[in-house]
Amino acid sequence: MQSNFSQSSKVFLFFLIFSSFYVSAQVNVGDGSYTTTFPGTDSAGRNEFPSGSPQLSGNALGKPVPTNDWWSRLIKENHADNLFNYPMTLKTTNQGLIVTYIPWGPIGDSAPIEVGLTGLNTSMATASDYSDWTVTMNWNDGSHDLKATSGIGMPFIYFEKDNDDIVEINVNSGTATISNEILMIANATSGADFVVYAPVGSTWSQSGSIYTSTLNGNNYWSMAMLPQSTTNVSTVAQEYKKYAYVFPTNTTASWTYNESNSKLTTTFTVTTDVKEGSDTNVLLGLLPHQWYNLASSSPTPSEYSYDTVRGELKTLDGNSFTVENTFKGILPTLPNLGHYSPGYNPADLDTKISGIENDQLATWTDSYNEGQVMNRLIQTARIADQTGDYEARDIMVATVKDRLEDWLTYQSGEVAFLFYYNDTWSAMLGYPAGHGQDHNINDHHFHWGYFIHAAAFMEQFEPGWANQWGDMINLLVRDSASDNRNDTQFPFLRNFSPYAGHSWANGFASFPQGNDQESTSESMQFASSLIHWGAITENDAIRDLGIYIYTTEQTATEEYWFDMYERNFQSTQQYSLVSRVWGNSYDNGTFWTTDIAASYGIEMYPIHGGSFYLGHNQTYAQSLWTEITSNTGILSNQENPNLWHDTYWKYLSLIDAQAALDLYDSYPDRTLKFGVSDAQTYHWLHTMNTMGTIDVSITADNPIAVAFTDNGVTTYVAHNYSDSPITVTFSDSFMLDVPANSMATNRDLNVSGVLTADAYQANENDTVNITTTTTGSGITKVEFYNGSTLLGEDVSAPYDFTISNIALGIHNIYSKVYVGTEFIVSNVITIQVGDQIPYSGTAHPIPGIIEAGHYDVFEGGNGQNIAYYDSSIDNQGDFRPSEYVDAVTVTNEGATVGWISSGEWMEYTVDVATTGCYDLNLRYASGNSGGGGPFYFEVDGTKVSPDIAVATTGDWGNWNNKVSTIELTSGVHVLRLVVTNGEFNLGEMTFTYNSIECAPTADIGLPFDFETSPVTSDFFNFNGGSATVEPVIAPQNNGNSSTNLAKLVRDGGDVWAGAYLNLDGGLDFTTEKYITLKLWTSAPINTTVRMKLEQQSNSGNFSELDVLTQKSGEWETLSWDFSSLGATVFDKLVFMFDLGNTGDGTATSTFYFDDVQQVATLGIEEFNSDAIKIFPNPATSSLHIKSNSINLIKVEIFSLIGNKVKELDATNLNTIYVDDLSNGLYLIKVHSTQGSMVKKFIKK
Repeated sequence: MQSNFSQSSKVFLFFLIFSSFYVSAQVNVGDGSYTTTFPGTDSAGRNEFPSGSPQLSGNALGKPVPTNDWWSRLIKENHADNLFNYPMTLKTTNQGLIVTYIPWGPIGDSAPIEVGLTGLNTSMATASDYSDWTVTMNWNDGSHDLKATSGIGMPFIYFEKDNDDIVEINVNSGTATISNEILMIANATSGADFVVYAPVGSTWSQSGSIYTSTLNGNNYWSMAMLPQSTTNVSTVAQEYKKYAYVFPTNTTASWTYNESNSKLTTTFTVTTDVKEGSDTNVLLGLLPHQWYNLASSSPTPSEYSYDTVRGELKTLDGNSFTVENTFKGILPTLPNLGHYSPGYNPADLDTKISGIENDQLATWTDSYNEGQVMNRLIQTARIADQTGDYEARDIMVATVKDRLEDWLTYQSGEVAFLFYYNDTWSAMLGYPAGHGQDHNINDHHFHWGYFIHAAAFMEQFEPGWANQWGDMINLLVRDSASDNRNDTQFPFLRNFSPYAGHSWANGFASFPQGNDQESTSESMQFASSLIHWGAITENDAIRDLGIYIYTTEQTATEEYWFDMYERNFQSTQQYSLVSRVWGNSYDNGTFWTTDIAASYGIEMYPIHGGSFYLGHNQTYAQSLWTEITSNTGILSNQENPNLWHDTYWKYLSLIDAQAALDLYDSYPDRTLKFGVSDAQTYHWLHTMNTMGTIDVSITADNPIAVAFTDNGVTTYVAHNYSDSPITVTFSDSFMLDVPANSMATNRDLNVSGVLTADAYQANENDTVNITTTTTGSGITKVEFYNGSTLLGEDVSAPYDFTISNIALGIHNIYSKVYVGTEFIVSNVITIQVGDQIPYSGTAHPIPGIIEAGHYDVFEGGNGQNIAYYDSSIDNQGDFRPSEYVDAVTVTNEGATVGWISSGEWMEYTVDVATTGCYDLNLRYASGNSGGGGPFYFEVDGTKVSPDIAVATTGDWGNWNNKVSTIELTSGVHVLRLVVTNGEFNLGEMTFTYNSIECAPTADIGLPFDFETSPVTSDFFNFNGGSATVEPVIAPQNNGNSSTNLAKLVRDGGDVWAGAYLNLDGGLDFTTEKYITLKLWTSAPINTTVRMKLEQQSNSGNFSELDVLTQKSGEWETLSWDFSSLGATVFDKLVFMFDLGNTGDGTATSTFYFDDVQQVATLGIEEFNSDAIKIFPNPATSSLHIKSNSINLIKVEIFSLIGNKVKELDATNLNTIYVDDLSNGLYLIKVHSTQGSMVKKFIKK
């Protein structure tokens, strides 16, 4: 992998040119790329990375930084006070290590035993080495060096020191007894006993509570916590002595997957260094998810046990053991068998798909929410593919593709939808981030699981996509779960803890209770995404990594989140699951609420083809559902944002799908959880109702396969991601043939049917003929349906039906093709009967005013996908409630439209009086800090307006004006308003005829003379300011010979009301150090005028200066000295007049300004007006530039679109030949020692 560093420059121009240089470190990976340089924050100040540097030393230096572990606080903070290794609790201090036993919760001030060295005092402990489940802590103050190695499930801590150091044990509680080299501390805390083992022959000295030893000239010792059942400390201490001098030097967990029998085997191995004696084994503690699933060939724990927050820790005298789990399969989605479920209506499913297919992905989002919404489209698109709705499928594929590829590609200067590799912390960060994914390296497996799943989806529907983008996806796999301990960029299994058996979410274990994980279901989704991605790209290593994490995390979830076998939770635990597992506790809270409804839901969401593990234990699932019905409002259809009805119903379907369907049918008007697809819920419930429950007794020799059972009938399902047909063999010997790139079941029929009509738009009472074209043999009949209504049937080919006297409305027609009693469903076709008509029955006249809520009407009923498209299938407002557009009647604003989001559109039938350019004045409100839009207008698919963005108005109830232009052709047309991005409310739209043709949109850069650019629509008004470009009239024409000027009126709003202009590049003050403008106002002298420079992509990055006016009622030139800034990224110019006072719309709140420019020195006005002459103008072959008082440096000539066509130095300025230029208008920029100026000339 190679970094490509590039420096690029771009010229921005309208009347003056700026050059801005950006340096980026971009790493190209296939067709994708990422940056290794922090890109900066976005407009909301988002985008961060972890502060400081990792606190590593020794062998840990130079290796990728291991975050998200049980001990990761150690690498971020000077000391860690939340190290829970089971059974002990540890805390580092300046003097060494506190060792204690805390049965539950944080360590607090517990410090029964402090282990250190005489004289040791250092401000931090570092991590000097680590392995799969151990860490070595290091204290070094320059004179003393202490190391302590601890591992999960290890009752021993192993210490080392420099040879000349003296061990010092401070016993603050308990009873200490010396027996030769052994120091025993009974009842130190919470009934726990500890033993310190010095090398044989060592002695201990006591001074009060402090015990010291030189270790008989050695540099090692160990310490053990004895089992809580110990009654004779001395006896057990002697039993444990054989483990005291066997030090672990490395720990590894290795896994293999046997595809033929679906067994995942994990071997845990400890490499040791025997310090003395003949014993070679360590004492390992096995957690419940390990000892319960030991392989038949594995050594078994037969020593003492410990009580821990994770349950019984059983100890093993040995250096290795093996766990075996069975993988029971996943699917990309459920098969297309829902039509066998009573009440299933293909037309209803088709409508639900159409309600989602045009959804766009918001531009204001974060890496977590983005993944959820992509998943919503992905699940729906897979269903659309099954039902033959390929148009909808392809729309959703394209939406996911565009955004996913945007994330996977970095472009210099962008601050959103990109990945940044932070070398300091060995982490790939996605911007915009969410939930601490960036600054705390939280939840990478949650976030990237959605992205990796999306990548598998893309390869499924666009084969070959992975060849272009797969390596970028593999970077996300490696970031969250690299399976290579020698990976130079990412740590081994960042999120997944091989010994704990589950993932940790917190990058730096930043809470007192230790590390944590909330949503096991999203962790399982991450694992399933690896399986899909590995399978579809034929990368068995990634596939098997996913199976390893999936099967292991399933066992840990069942033990520690669900306590499925009722042996781990405390007796005081109220519920049958917990929603957060901490290092030394668990609870039913979430990070946003204490509502128990959220606690249940977060352990289920999102439910899809990777979620079948939730139904493996039917007894537990049924018990949990009974509990859920008692503790939530799920049966009463309670409206509760934390009660995710669809998720609950899909969970219920794993045990009783018909009951889930009954609940679904009883609550059609529910509010969908963010990221949930109603189409997927409908499809899921009906398909599960067809197939029954998961048959966990049956596995397959392919991981993408599952068996279901219902009243003795088994349904076998498998998906084949390969390009060749395969045969999947199930463990009961059933063999299922699966075509290439397809899903198959044993209930599939070898027939197909495609439905067509001779008309898809008709008038009321017309006749429409429909035909089902079939393939395959054995067809006995074809039935035709309109929704759930049987229209008729045909028993012989060609299979036809005639619909007579068709009624107004939208008709969703499909057919069932029968082979005996079994059948398949055709595609669904839509026949629209009725027209789209204007809201009032008459086209809106233009010129005129249109209220946003007065969009067109469909004669046949609801106008979704005909007169408009709204992403929410309800109306959040009070105007036209039967439609889906969120319309609200607002006093003084009329019928407005709110809750506008990306991808939505509305249509208006208009009657344009005259062809030409119209001024468009829009009433809008935006409470979003970054404003809203863009949006635009089109007619017949042709864009007729520029993209229109609006500035914030400070609140959703504050309304302002936005001016733009639109080109319209005379006559009656359908005008469509298309929303690229929402975050605004829309009110009245006023159309006023301007001219025959709209002026072309020009690039915006200093200087501004407002003759042709900028125009009114280029201004963004905020908080009570309103800027326009107008002709110069009296009295402002006194002292100003311009044709146009800019006017800003402040009326109400805030004391900082104003307007801004976005530039096409960053301002450079290296040479031209000042910004000046001419100002005319009736406001009193000493009125404050602020010039603020901002970065468009990060409004938190700015520079601002204030000046006071010196004149009133006449023109003056104001200047701001930005010379200290040099070259900048500031590409927004903000005008704030009379700062500090609230405007009232009168003459003293009105400000006229002109000739905004950069200059090198002040007093440039005389240079501009008198000191230089350019002639002839127009010119045919040559120009002459003369000045008697100015020292000219060079001349540049630009086309109106900003291309530099000539540059001449001072030796060639008397005559400039322009005969090689095309005829037209040009800009000539003259540079002098006193500054620069721009004039126009015409080449004839």
